[in-house]
Amino acid sequence: MMKLIFLASSWVVLSSNKQVSVWVNLLFYTILLFAVSVISPNYLGYTIGGYEIGWDTLGFSLVVLSVWLVLLMLLASFTIVKNKAYEGYFVLAVNSLLFFLLMSFSSLNFLGFYFFFESSLIPTLLIIVGWGYQPERLQAGVYFMFYTLTSSLPLLLVLLLFYTSSGTLMNFLSSEVAVMGVWGWVMFFSLTSAFLVKMPMFFVHLWLPSAHVEAPVAGSMVLAGVLLKLGGYGLCRVLDSVPGLVVSISGWAVSLGLVSLLFVGLMCCRLNDMKALVAYSSVAHMGMVIMGLYVGNVWGYSGALMMMLGHGLSSSGLFCALNSYYERTGSRSFFLNSGMVLILPSLSLVFFLLCVSNIASPPTINLLSEIYLMGSIMGYDTAMMILFPVGSFMGAVFSIFLFSYSQHGKVSGMVRGYWGLSISEVSGLVMHLIPLNILVLKFEVFMLWLG
Repeated sequence: MMKLIFLASSWVVLSSNKQVSVWVNLLFYTILLFAVSVISPNYLGYTIGGYEIGWDTLGFSLVVLSVWLVLLMLLASFTIVKNKAYEGYFVLAVNSLLFFLLMSFSSLNFLGFYFFFESSLIPTLLIIVGWGYQPERLQAGVYFMFYTLTSSLPLLLVLLLFYTSSGTLMNFLSSEVAVMGVWGWVMFFSLTSAFLVKMPMFFVHLWLPSAHVEAPVAGSMVLAGVLLKLGGYGLCRVLDSVPGLVVSISGWAVSLGLVSLLFVGLMCCRLNDMKALVAYSSVAHMGMVIMGLYVGNVWGYSGALMMMLGHGLSSSGLFCALNSYYERTGSRSFFLNSGMVLILPSLSLVFFLLCVSNIASPPTINLLSEIYLMGSIMGYDTAMMILFPVGSFMGAVFSIFLFSYSQHGKVSGMVRGYWGLSISEVSGLVMHLIPLNILVLKFEVFMLWLG
């Protein structure tokens, strides 16, 4: 594993050379993905100068997802190469982001994880601001940095306090919350707030739609596919160490998750922007992940992990498909993108498969994750027997709304012509669908880290 991390870091430096083409980077990521996939997902721990790195199944799954989606990001970003829009710097930003993600998911030290967790914001901000589509991308970048950094500052202060006091984190956290009362709870919420904003949780989610709408396709894919999972990964690490505290506040967290399912579903049914609709659907799915984690049982943890993987692939694929429409019409509006099934039927087929995977239809891994989450959440309280199915139904409603309003209806009179799908677009969309439908056959792997 150390050799892989050294290889990734070396490639970040080499990729700053503009002579390194995107095709060479695609070959590198393919080799890296194969090298990662043959490693056992069991715990691999190393200590270098007191800094621990390693993988368990949780980190291993997200590492493979990161490499896979970065490979697809480059496939979907050939417009940047065609227009010669500083493609060398774009590849450097993407490679830097991959390195920070690999180190974040491989870190077993909380302070080191915080460093790489925050470092991933820098290349993401550069991608949004540097290669975004609209002038409002500067405001979106400010939203993105303001929300994430403001919530991360209490996390840094608490981590420094814990490490200077006892040198360890979780045992000290449990004792402080038990003894100190209100001050202990403040420290606990300071630890989890950064991850909840990153996911994001409802009420602190306003940065996500603006960042998605203004970001290029690569920024939207990595935001939905991997960066939201950093919050879920950190939340798993914190909550798994203090199960007694999770039980005492699980009612509040499950309530917020239900609010996100219901309210976001209603908001999505009145949106006109296709990209904003997919962004808001990410808030609803991450609300289900928060509910599963705070319920605190095996089914909840397993469903949350599978939901993170399935949502990362389906949401990233939807953004990739919507970018194909945007490049042809110049608009994200439903009114100007109606009747697409008459013009690009092959793209409509793939778009339909991605929409139904977002609904959690068989045989995708999203279906298995919702079954696990449904079992854990409905077993939490009898009221969930009514509320959770309604929230899950709203997810199906806005996904069908997205497909029907964009693919059916009258073709806009402003449209004069289209060009066919390129090989990179087709291969990128198909490479989203293949793991979505194959991972369900290997679901027992996701139970190893809980055993």
